[in-house]
Amino acid sequence: MPKPAAPTRSTLLGTSASIFLIRFLPTLASVLALVWLSRTMPPAWYGRYQGFWVQWQVLHVVACLGLPTVLLTYPAAAVNGLAEQLHRKQWLGLAAWAGLNALVLLLTQRYTGSPFAGWQVALFLLLNVPVAVLEAYALLGRQFRSVALVSFGYAGLFALSHGLLATHHIGSSWLMGLLLLGNGLRLLLLVRLARQQFRRNQTGTPPPVGLRHLWLHTALNEVVQILFRWVDKLALSLLLPAALFALYFNGTLDVPFLPLLLGAAGSALLLHFHEPNVSDAERVQLLKATATLLGRLVFPLFFFLVLFRRELFGVVFAHRYDAAVPLFLLSSLVIPLRAYNFTALLQHKGQGRIITTGAVLDLLLALLLMYPLYRWLGLGGVALAFVVSTWWQAGYYLRHTARLLNQPWPALLPLRAWAVQLLGVGLGLLLLHEVLVRWLPEPGVLWTGAGVVLALLAAQLWQARRADG
Repeated sequence: MPKPAAPTRSTLLGTSASIFLIRFLPTLASVLALVWLSRTMPPAWYGRYQGFWVQWQVLHVVACLGLPTVLLTYPAAAVNGLAEQLHRKQWLGLAAWAGLNALVLLLTQRYTGSPFAGWQVALFLLLNVPVAVLEAYALLGRQFRSVALVSFGYAGLFALSHGLLATHHIGSSWLMGLLLLGNGLRLLLLVRLARQQFRRNQTGTPPPVGLRHLWLHTALNEVVQILFRWVDKLALSLLLPAALFALYFNGTLDVPFLPLLLGAAGSALLLHFHEPNVSDAERVQLLKATATLLGRLVFPLFFFLVLFRRELFGVVFAHRYDAAVPLFLLSSLVIPLRAYNFTALLQHKGQGRIITTGAVLDLLLALLLMYPLYRWLGLGGVALAFVVSTWWQAGYYLRHTARLLNQPWPALLPLRAWAVQLLGVGLGLLLLHEVLVRWLPEPGVLWTGAGVVLALLAAQLWQARRADG
């Protein structure tokens, strides 16, 4: 007789893969744009360009008010019921809130010297708020293929427009004009998908008790989390000269596919946690199984980025940002935490207060450590402050999850599997790097190491897919 949780695990991997692929190509396009512009554009222009994206990232999350995450937390019928209960004034209030954030973005861009027109940056934020909400609604209805086509089309336009800019065929205004066109088309297509889904689930159920309370805490938590992730870059984009900010930005850049991978796994976990007849014990096993798979993907990337960091900056950025390598090493110390979703069970249990408290304390700790560590290590101290507070936050969430489930915290982690993965991958890549640097030039070291890691990741994914049948 099969285990009750087995179908859920199998479906979870497929759901995670679908969500990851939907978000993969847009992220890949942004990475290509970052590399192209780092190599071809003056550091001052590049710093202003990345300053726009930092400010947009923060204000976009603030404007969305946690709605995309809330939509994925409940069944479609409950979401439809919530939409039906919102009055016209409340809808207008949400629209006005998005407009206020667009105005703030316009003003901050004027202050820092935006490469784009003010109306363009404001309209870009206004279009992306409903895009994010409608995409989450479509994912709730398992419209993965349609959302993927929309996402891939926008990614292609994003990469093409940045390629034209990097080769000096268009200017900054034309770049943003093309992005606005792409977002307008994306919004129209997602509206159509949302209508199709709403017609299939027209009968809404009353929202669960506590939904609005969770919505409030989700919004607060996401605002605090985005501030934690970007507050250093946000502040420095306003304070530092653009060229120096460009150096700090590249040195502390998040490895883009890791948050993407964790976000996809987290969204899939939330979708499957509320399925019927799944016990807490099965949810814990599902979380541990996901963490084991994530460890097989995250740990090779971590050791590759740490061991091959000098070759990475030398080849990819053409030695233009070598001074950022120490910053990159420090900021990479949070990467192992990407192998676990520390808030999934808390969110499923409606523990928004714990999530918000942890996020606020995390941000406060980082801000408290930032200045003394800056005095000690310079800009590296700013990066280290966020590394320390991130590890503290992970422990805080893990301790509260263990208390909620009345289990010891080690029982929530696949410690034995992680230990084997860390030891095996770490020693293997260290040996590989030492051999390569003796025999190959810098580009050969990087691309050979990258090829080995990509082959390893592909093998891990194939093996996981085969195991789930």
